[in-house]
Amino acid sequence: MLNMEAYFKRIGYTGDAKPTIANLKMLQKAHLTHVPYENLDLIYHRAGSLEPETVYQKVVEDHRGGYCFELNGLFAELLRQMGYEVTEYFGRWLLGEKPFPARRHRILDVTAEGKRFISDVGVGCVCPLEPLEFVLNETQMREGRAYRIIREEKLGNIVQTDTGEGFVNFYSFTEDPQWTIDFLYVHHYCATHPDSVFAKMAKIHIFTETGRNSIMDEVNKETGKVERVARLSRPGGMEKFIIRDEQELYQILKQDFNVEAAFLKTAD
Repeated sequence: MLNMEAYFKRIGYTGDAKPTIANLKMLQKAHLTHVPYENLDLIYHRAGSLEPETVYQKVVEDHRGGYCFELNGLFAELLRQMGYEVTEYFGRWLLGEKPFPARRHRILDVTAEGKRFISDVGVGCVCPLEPLEFVLNETQMREGRAYRIIREEKLGNIVQTDTGEGFVNFYSFTEDPQWTIDFLYVHHYCATHPDSVFAKMAKIHIFTETGRNSIMDEVNKETGKVERVARLSRPGGMEKFIIRDEQELYQILKQDFNVEAAFLKTAD
């Protein structure tokens, strides 16, 4: 059993533990604005177990973030403990990808007050802060951005988002239930395979009151060197700069991403 009080404190959630639609919306938004998407364990070759107790230790007690297989799995356990009905699915990430990419995303189908919602707290890019109701062909607005879920013969259900030039595919999923053990082999691939995008470049993101903070490893087109670039949302606009060393990284993670980064000091 997870310590719900400690979990609620970690994500800044102040509501009750009733399995309502309103609480589900508040929980997802709280999670996305307090726990960052971050793949640092994969970068530093420290990917651990997906068991809820292990991820709970990392995210709640060690004040860390994680990526979809960790964050959505842990969130699913919290929701179940609160009384929500939760089914987990594999997803294919489609935005910016070639046709038919591998299934390497974990999402949740949550039932609250007789309605189904697609909930996701493990996305490393712009995403809805509140869950999408699982209804087909209906536009749903989230933070001024349009989303919808359609159905396609090969990919199954496709979550789409409007980029300003029409709807594009976000990710897809089929409704075959999965359990933690089913995600282990893909988690291992993401953490260890030389072609894995998760184990090559740092990707750290969190939503804030003024926008979205991110840290990403990027290749400088002029020098060919990899630079760790921070983009921090400020009241006056976006602040962008290159992170000079790990000490500066620790400070930024703590101040702007709600993460305790001392673990990096012993990285290989």
